[in-house]
Amino acid sequence: MIIAEVKLPEKDAEMILKVISKLGGKVKVIDNEAPKLSAAGKKVKRELEEAFRDIKLHQEGKIKLKTAQELLDEL
Repeated sequence: MIIAEVKLPEKDAEMILKVISKLGGKVKVIDNEAPKLSAAGKKVKRELEEAFRDIKLHQEGKIKLKTAQELLDEL
């Protein structure tokens, strides 16, 4: 038996994996693209996603962000 590691584009993977299975091969899908995050890492990711959403809304003119001076005044 031959064991092979194959990296496939996501759009083609499903079809190719079905063909391998129909030919009698065993398929094990390993997703190395998304690393596991710690609780702190998840929090940082969530906060960054929120910040990027705010930037996008600001660029679209839907919200107004505080200036650096306004942030300093709060301190």
